Amino acid sequence: MNESNGPLRKVGRSHKRMRLDVDFSQRSQSAYKFDKGTSVEKHAKLDHENKIHVHTRKGNSPNKQTAEIVGSLISGKDSFPDHLQSTPVRNLKMKTKSGRIDVIARLAEAQDTLNNSDDILAGLDIADVGIHSQFNGSSNTTCDKFGNDNRGDNSAENSTTVTQPKGTVKITKCIKHLDMSDDDIFAPDSDFLSQIENLENEAHGQTDRRAITEKTTNSTSQHVHKECRGNKVCVESCDTSKLVLKDVQSKIVDEKENCKEKAAGSVTKLKSQTELNCLTDKYHISFSSPLMTRDQDHDNTGKPENSSAMKTPTSVSVGGSLKDRIKRKLQENASTKLINSPGAVMEQRREGEVSVATAKAEQMKREGTDCDIGPFYGLSSKVKTLLQQHRGISNLYKWQDECLNLPAVLEGKNLIYSLPTSGGKTLVAEILIMRELLCKKKDAILILPFVSIVQEKVRGLSPFGIDLDFLVEEYAGSKGKFPPLKRRKRQSLYIATIEKAHSLVNSLIENNRMDSLGLVVVDELHMIGEGGSRGATLESTLLKIIYTQKNIQIVGMSATLSNISDLQTFLGAEVYSNNFRPVELTEYAKLQDNIYQVNPKAKCPEDQLVHDRVVMYKYSPDMTRVDGDHLLGLVLEVIPEKSCLLFCPTKKNCENVAMMLCKLLVKHHHELSLVKKTERKALLKELYNDGAGKICPVLQYTLHFGVAYHHSGLTADERRLIEDAYAEGTLCLLTCTSTLAAGVNLPAKRVILRSPYVGSQFITRSQYKQMVGRAGRAGIDSSGESILITKPSDTEKVGELLTAPLEVCHSSLMHDDGKGIRGLILSTVGLQMTKTTQEVFSCMEKTLLSVQASHGVPCDIVDLTRQSLQQLVDLGLVVQKRTSSQETDTDSHHLEVTMLGRATFKGSVNLDWSARLYSDLHQGEESLVLSSHLHLLYLVTPYDMVAMVSPSWIIYFQEMSTLNPVELKMAALIGVPEGYIARKASGQKSRQKVDEFVVSRFYLTLMLYELWKQRSVWEVSEKFQQTRGFIQNLLSSAASFASCVYHFCQELDEFWPYQDLFGNFVQRLSYCVSSELIPLMEIPGVKLGRAKQMYSVGYRTLAQVANADPEDLVKKIKQIPRKVAQQIVTAAKMLLNEKAEALWQEVEDLVMVPETASTHPSPDISSQTSVASSGILAALTDWTE
Repeated sequence: MNESNGPLRKVGRSHKRMRLDVDFSQRSQSAYKFDKGTSVEKHAKLDHENKIHVHTRKGNSPNKQTAEIVGSLISGKDSFPDHLQSTPVRNLKMKTKSGRIDVIARLAEAQDTLNNSDDILAGLDIADVGIHSQFNGSSNTTCDKFGNDNRGDNSAENSTTVTQPKGTVKITKCIKHLDMSDDDIFAPDSDFLSQIENLENEAHGQTDRRAITEKTTNSTSQHVHKECRGNKVCVESCDTSKLVLKDVQSKIVDEKENCKEKAAGSVTKLKSQTELNCLTDKYHISFSSPLMTRDQDHDNTGKPENSSAMKTPTSVSVGGSLKDRIKRKLQENASTKLINSPGAVMEQRREGEVSVATAKAEQMKREGTDCDIGPFYGLSSKVKTLLQQHRGISNLYKWQDECLNLPAVLEGKNLIYSLPTSGGKTLVAEILIMRELLCKKKDAILILPFVSIVQEKVRGLSPFGIDLDFLVEEYAGSKGKFPPLKRRKRQSLYIATIEKAHSLVNSLIENNRMDSLGLVVVDELHMIGEGGSRGATLESTLLKIIYTQKNIQIVGMSATLSNISDLQTFLGAEVYSNNFRPVELTEYAKLQDNIYQVNPKAKCPEDQLVHDRVVMYKYSPDMTRVDGDHLLGLVLEVIPEKSCLLFCPTKKNCENVAMMLCKLLVKHHHELSLVKKTERKALLKELYNDGAGKICPVLQYTLHFGVAYHHSGLTADERRLIEDAYAEGTLCLLTCTSTLAAGVNLPAKRVILRSPYVGSQFITRSQYKQMVGRAGRAGIDSSGESILITKPSDTEKVGELLTAPLEVCHSSLMHDDGKGIRGLILSTVGLQMTKTTQEVFSCMEKTLLSVQASHGVPCDIVDLTRQSLQQLVDLGLVVQKRTSSQETDTDSHHLEVTMLGRATFKGSVNLDWSARLYSDLHQGEESLVLSSHLHLLYLVTPYDMVAMVSPSWIIYFQEMSTLNPVELKMAALIGVPEGYIARKASGQKSRQKVDEFVVSRFYLTLMLYELWKQRSVWEVSEKFQQTRGFIQNLLSSAASFASCVYHFCQELDEFWPYQDLFGNFVQRLSYCVSSELIPLMEIPGVKLGRAKQMYSVGYRTLAQVANADPEDLVKKIKQIPRKVAQQIVTAAKMLLNEKAEALWQEVEDLVMVPETASTHPSPDISSQTSVASSGILAALTDWTE
């Protein structure tokens, strides 16, 4: 009993707050929902037009039916009658006759239990709150069925209400009221009010058979009384003289049994079936306010009830008769409006759903998710819009869609995919990168082969970083920090060269930050078999990522992969290959005057070349003598309407061919100089400004005809301007070297190979495929074609070239007598990835070299590893220590790097030069000359560029003559005496012993010294008779090597003076400009000429450029293309974001409470720290805003 008492009391008390508003005034309301999702509308025609006149028959179970309906309205649970759940009354079509009949039939079920006026008012008061709580969506009231059927229990079967009760319901009197207006209902002579008056009279005329029992000692009786009080149900009699008190004790016992059988009941009713049959045959549903006010109930709750304290009819009728009170209540309801309109409720629901979705999206943004959260391959549709906006890409190729939906890609497994050149490989990589950054919230590395491609990709992806809120960081030349800065919220995309990527991975491993990395993409994966140090460095980088066993996905792509199975085993990757090309490629070979079509499907050599045509160009004898290969005729078939690339074997040949073609055009096709004349003049002015008033005479002559050359002899700015002009159609013909094929993507309608040689070497199958792969412009041409010009002497080689398979990609660790293996072992030992000899052998077994050795490559991995390890010990880079184990009673050998070894691998210094660098730094420390920067420039002059140039002794002597005595003394200290240079310049032999390597190196230092003095590249190249490209490459290499030397010195305490000296020196060397121009020079794509222009018109800081309008730049700076201006502003914004993010991280590091301090916090200190932290962060927020 105690367990059941609780909920009964709770239910009863909850009824105190229940009110009924039978709102006849609200019409045509918006839909609400019950808990089960059923839509409920406040129908416009249900209220005043309806006269709710319901009949009941004897013998039915009216109390139970009403209890089900009212209780269901209160609880809103599954006990709600099915026919009410399926179609709410307010949703019925009241304008139709059948709908009205349905309403009356269903209301008839409710009116049967309203036995007298008191039950009507009490019961409907409770039901009203249930209705409103359902409509307002805020009811948490739990209640059992309101009424009890004296003839049955409260099982689920008995509580189910059917749509049509048994028997015929009399509804004729109700139907006629449906067509009455509101005024007719409230009219004094209306049938509706008359029926209510009759109901009241019948209630007064009946003998009340209900009573409140006296308080007894029986616990069951007390429970019944408490339940009655809790529900505020007062059993009243119309006449106290007719109160029936007999058999009170027996009725209490009956009620006790009822309470045991039923979970809850809100009204105490008599059990006798005879008493139920005494009720009136017909009652009409009435709606009223509670008989007792809230204050009255509150006052009486603490007082014991007296069974003799019966309520008289007078007390029931306070405030008027039942008819008057019902009329008054209906009028109040008609004039009352809902607190919240249906539209407002729906808007609140919509806002709630939006807030929940926004919160979920914010959580995904903070924490990331492995699942797709957007429609565009897991990314938001904004990415697709940006691709359309910045790249003009609206749809992906079929193979791209297949590749992005591969199970290996979706599961984060390693992947290698290979397609022909210009097939769209890079776009797949970029989508994977953005998915890693935005969805999985991990950083990514994009490894590219050349510095120029890194800079181009940084410019291309910066707009995406700005719009999608991630950082794009350049790691090329002297740019890039090791380890990379930690970012607070944004993820970083590191675009790096092969060497910088290796250093980046080393720094992440050393600082235990590999978990922040999620994806590594390698473009031109075939360069792992290049055969030089770059291939070995790339293999070492990938091996370390695999060996750490972190959940990092590696994606490699290439157009020229042959032994892809070896790479698949090495990377543990899935392979996807396709022969798709966006446009069809037709290959031709030209032999003298005949052009043959290449048949790639030929099974025998005789069918390989099919004769296509004979050239029939109108060449004069002079033209034939100058252009024996008919280059002009082949070119004029394409230009100027379409574009053409002409690959030449050497850089000098590129310039000569361009000049030859333009001289022929002047004589025979001068009209071509009028095509896009304005744009070509603008390009000339741009090159003129970029060269500080100087321009290449060859370009100055050829650009008028839309012809230019492209090779490494040009500066980076010149190459970029020419590439942009070609892409825009201003230039229609480029004579170029093979490096263009491996660099930027510049497709053409026709590709011509001037010769099957690169330099003096016959081209390989991979080189040939890369060059001819540039033929065909996706989205512009439907086909592309290539022509290989050959001589009769090379016919056999060309036949083999066209049918040969791609070259095998061998591991480069063996290059230079195993230098790659030594470098790999040194770095793994230094990073503590391998601590014993056995672990070194285990690591080497995972290399590509080991994979290929198992497939027949002649090499002994164990022996090579042993020899390389011994060489490192002999060089003083690694030491082996023996330790004894008391547990196993055995000795073990642990490997450790020396201080020099640590400085070597952390500075990314070539093993062959580390000892020499250490010696030069040690010697310089003893006699360092700081009166000028010449000595520091010598220390950072790259060793590997010394062999690229032979000194001109006359120029050497002239430059030595310009040095002051202190500088000459410095030259003598390093081993370059002035007398030796003078004798060399005069052609005399010198008996003085000098180190020729030092002399040649100092010659390069003099070039750097001129650049340091802010001489232009043009001036230095003319003075030393070197190409502009070589001078610029020297400067870039020197800046990169200076960064290596700086990190090298940081690991050696004995070189502490260099740590301070090289700090600012490295940054200034990267640009060789005055300090005020350095902020502008840091912006990708801005060089000296452009920086001076921007500085002169008022753009002097990074923030000013980032907040500039590209249109203003175009107006203020002469001859700057709009596209270039947009790229500069976007790059400035990205760089500014990086700096701001770094400052935020620095502030958080400063105000962060250490973990050791947080375990035992001091109240005063912690509060002060919190205040200081919030103050600093707030100040920084204001500053950024």
